[in-house]
Amino acid sequence: MKTISEIKFAKVIKEGFHELLKPLGFKKKANNFYLQLDGIGQIINIQKSAWGNKDNIGFTINTGIFVPEYWLTFYNFSSKELPDYPTEPECLIRKRIGELRNQHDTWYDIKERTDELQLIAEMRKNLTDFILPYFNKLNSTEKMLRELDSADMILTPLGKLIVYGEFGLSGKAKQEYKALLSTKTNPSFLLTIKEYGQKYGLDN
Repeated sequence: MKTISEIKFAKVIKEGFHELLKPLGFKKKANNFYLQLDGIGQIINIQKSAWGNKDNIGFTINTGIFVPEYWLTFYNFSSKELPDYPTEPECLIRKRIGELRNQHDTWYDIKERTDELQLIAEMRKNLTDFILPYFNKLNSTEKMLRELDSADMILTPLGKLIVYGEFGLSGKAKQEYKALLSTKTNPSFLLTIKEYGQKYGLDN
């Protein structure tokens, strides 16, 4: 039997997210919403706090931009079949709601006495005022490539190098390659960097 907090959390997911995102084409799986566009994908993940419990549920909102060329290269799956529902950690570009709102890392709490209607309104505001406008700026491959020039994002260390290489942007790839080689890193990672350098012909 679900606790009152769990019931309220489910209502927040449904009315604060699903009801707005479904008409836009987002598909829901568990606490994740995914929209496949031409060339890229957009992900919203509602992450529960590991420190919560059934009566005290903490959560935050993660967003991700899924880039197939990056995923196929970095994860190196032999099947080469793209996932129907990529996960947020597999995304090239990742941002949390706190960052999108230009504030500290932001978490929300649901307890038995929480006013879930107020929280639902807050989640809708997060979508309409911050997440969806941000996604509109990143709804094509061209816009994604422009965004990569910004350092204000969570990227894997090899993210830019791989994407620039895969899209044939050799100048930017070489610049990123040299920057990675100049950082202090362990021998194993350095070898990986050099392997990508050879793959994209950046040693010349």
